[in-house]
Amino acid sequence: MLSFSPISMQNVAELRPYIGVQPFRTCDYTIGAIFQWRAYFCSSYAIASNMLIMRATYPGEGEYFVYPVGSGDVSAALDAVDAYAAQSGAKLCFCAVPAEGMETLRARYGERAKISTHRDWADYLYHASDLIEFPGKKYHTQRNHLNRFLKDNPSAVFVPVTEETLPAAVAFLNEYEQHVPLDKVIEAEEMLRAKELLADSLKLGQKAGYIDVAGTIVALSIGEVIGDTLYCHVEKARVDYAGSYQAIVSMFARYAVEPDTLYINREDDSGEEALRYSKLAYRPIQLLDKYWVNIDCP
Repeated sequence: MLSFSPISMQNVAELRPYIGVQPFRTCDYTIGAIFQWRAYFCSSYAIASNMLIMRATYPGEGEYFVYPVGSGDVSAALDAVDAYAAQSGAKLCFCAVPAEGMETLRARYGERAKISTHRDWADYLYHASDLIEFPGKKYHTQRNHLNRFLKDNPSAVFVPVTEETLPAAVAFLNEYEQHVPLDKVIEAEEMLRAKELLADSLKLGQKAGYIDVAGTIVALSIGEVIGDTLYCHVEKARVDYAGSYQAIVSMFARYAVEPDTLYINREDDSGEEALRYSKLAYRPIQLLDKYWVNIDCP
């Protein structure tokens, strides 16, 4: 039977070979997102048939399996999940399943598969070049905000997070938290997890950096590249510096993309109205739906 271990800093590197070959472009299959939210979701993992199988606990909903990823045998990994559920009495249900995985589960379980999705958890996908350049008429507003920021702050420079600059970045998030109202539980949780991810970002191989204006940090971002996609896990900016969000979006993208990076995933909006408005304003090319699949007993 599968044996699940809690995900921790000591073992998160074991996930990397499996995560590195995932083709889905959804943020749930990235080292940064898995590590960042591991405590909130009580995340654990097992390996079967050269596939990574994770479990997550959703507050108020219970435990779910995460669709297997890796270069091994998906069918054999799902056989192991079936056997584990049968022997342990766990519900056979899957969370945050990408569209490709959903089709596999539908084919495997037929009418037993009860499938649902939720707009709040859809990831926002953009062309990488669009978020670097803000080209054309559709990005007129974002380009104007960026130009305003650069005009008002001619000394602004993007600084990568290194061993030497990490303490300044951590200090920025600590100060930022004191001035931003965290009105909802998920907002407070996200801030806590952002600080934790930043503290371990170098060990986790994340790309991170901030904008310095005459010795004052005004914005920061953390992310990683997997395949052809840059995933942005954290974006924070001081709103008293007009255009700071447009600046960190563009500058971080320019810094973090690699030669074969085609897309940027800025993750979901968690149903937050203001965040949804902002992410839509950057003109995503696709909303990546994720599916919850509950399998009825035979």
